[in-house]
Amino acid sequence: MSRIARVVVLLAVALLVFFITREVYRPNETSEVVNSTIMLERVRTVLKLVTVEGEFNELYDHADSWNWRYAVPGFTEKRAILRVKARVSVGYDLEGLQLTTDERTRTITIQAPPSPSVLSLEHDIDYYDLNEGLFNHFDERELTRISNKAKERIRDQVGTSGLYEVAEEQRDELLDLLRTLVESNGWKLELGWESKDARSRLKG
Repeated sequence: MSRIARVVVLLAVALLVFFITREVYRPNETSEVVNSTIMLERVRTVLKLVTVEGEFNELYDHADSWNWRYAVPGFTEKRAILRVKARVSVGYDLEGLQLTTDERTRTITIQAPPSPSVLSLEHDIDYYDLNEGLFNHFDERELTRISNKAKERIRDQVGTSGLYEVAEEQRDELLDLLRTLVESNGWKLELGWESKDARSRLKG
């Protein structure tokens, strides 16, 4: 075999060894990306479970009279009493959830917690009492407006019902379980805020 032929063979062998070695020791980038995607989906799925339900029952009283100097009972006055039954679900809108991953350190970070909000409000309305004056009647548009006001009143009461606070407490408890899930898969979970449980432990 000539010298040139031997050089060509050696180069071919060297290139073959190089490509084989590169394929064997190349970092599995695709698997890493898929891994992070799976972990993100698991985080989102778990946080979807954070919902609190509350039931409300209320009588909504609406009265109306013509703006006359002298009201004439039974002629110019009308009144509607509505019985409202509502079921409210409070939880988290995941569109506002900011998640980032670092494949190098295998860390998932929740940058900012979404605020709990009303996810659904189902309500039934019965007209418990409906009195109309001889010249002053309820039309369909007015009854719809009264119904919407009654629904908004229920929505306003959610803010003082304690449902938002309960949702936050459940979120913090679930984050502890989520941390265990993430760590069992070889990842770390970091929060961009301090949970209530952490503050309570510091005070204790």
